[in-house]
Amino acid sequence: MAQAATNRKDPSESRTRQRAADRRKAILAAARDVFLERGYANASIDAIVERSGGSKATVYQLFGNKEGLLAALVAEGAEELAHLVEALPLDGGLEESLRLFGRGYLNLVLRPERLGLFRLVVGECARVPELGDVFYRSGPQSCGKGMTRFLGGVMERGLIKRADPERTAFQFIHALRGDLYMQVLLNPTRAPTQHEIERHIDFVIRAFLDGYRLQQ
Repeated sequence: MAQAATNRKDPSESRTRQRAADRRKAILAAARDVFLERGYANASIDAIVERSGGSKATVYQLFGNKEGLLAALVAEGAEELAHLVEALPLDGGLEESLRLFGRGYLNLVLRPERLGLFRLVVGECARVPELGDVFYRSGPQSCGKGMTRFLGGVMERGLIKRADPERTAFQFIHALRGDLYMQVLLNPTRAPTQHEIERHIDFVIRAFLDGYRLQQ
């Protein structure tokens, strides 16, 4: 009986955790808006706190500094893609797994707020080199590592030719971005249709499998 009481969750603890999660989410949303409106160099912790409410102490406690806020914003997308890769079935159809990843990946990187964040980093990284490094480590590199593990497992099972899994992963990811991503990145008014996205994904997967599929 005592053990059951010990294992029972305290509702107040759950509420505290939820409030902390909500606070973190509000700060990140405010940071994203301030970064995109003012640029990274001109953004300040004060402006972010004014937008989100709360205190500077909370921001520093949760994120450390402005660089930590940017890393957390990028990591949100990386975590979403990591969950997507982890859910890809190794024992299912490879083509369908690649299609699931392609849809999830493009759904993320083509979002207006993610495109805005990328433009921000590209515009600022010449002046603030560590900004580009944080973005790369938290985003593209993290995503590439997840896909490297997946494709390495696919190679181990003999579903595609053996090759450098890391190079293979990045080749596939860069092909997914392709010209479609560049068009949208350089023209904020350009929004690809779902048909265009599906056609692009189909082409990339066919080309990829034509190059890596084992000969029968």
